[in-house]
Amino acid sequence: MRTKTSTAGNSKGVTLLELLVVLLIIGLTTAIVAVSAGRMRDSSVFREEARKIYLTARHAREVAILERQDVALKIDEEGNRYWLDYGKDRTSEMHAVPKKFPLSGKDLFFYPKGNSSGGIIEIKNEKGTKYVIEVDEVLGTSAIKRL
Repeated sequence: MRTKTSTAGNSKGVTLLELLVVLLIIGLTTAIVAVSAGRMRDSSVFREEARKIYLTARHAREVAILERQDVALKIDEEGNRYWLDYGKDRTSEMHAVPKKFPLSGKDLFFYPKGNSSGGIIEIKNEKGTKYVIEVDEVLGTSAIKRL
């Protein structure tokens, strides 16, 4: 008596080998997606931190003009954080930047006439990419650049 072996065209089920191949493909795809998502998240967090610093500098200028008082954007390189100092013992909350994104720069001062002390704040990632927030001395305006 002959037994019929299953062929791809007329089988009623899947073989164990086919099932293992499919599971292997799904596993590899999941691993690749997980690694890519982690990298994308770090990149997104890095961009967002740079943008927050830029927006804080813009906010400091606006407050200095509206409240007619000096406002300082304080940078703590060792603590990797920054905050606004409004004078008269008034400060904003300190914003800590993740340690993997080193922050560097000097304190920036914004004056009631809209000008500033001018300067640069840098934030870097592990790959060497950095964002530079430049504050114009005469106009007090901020600009952000990716280098």
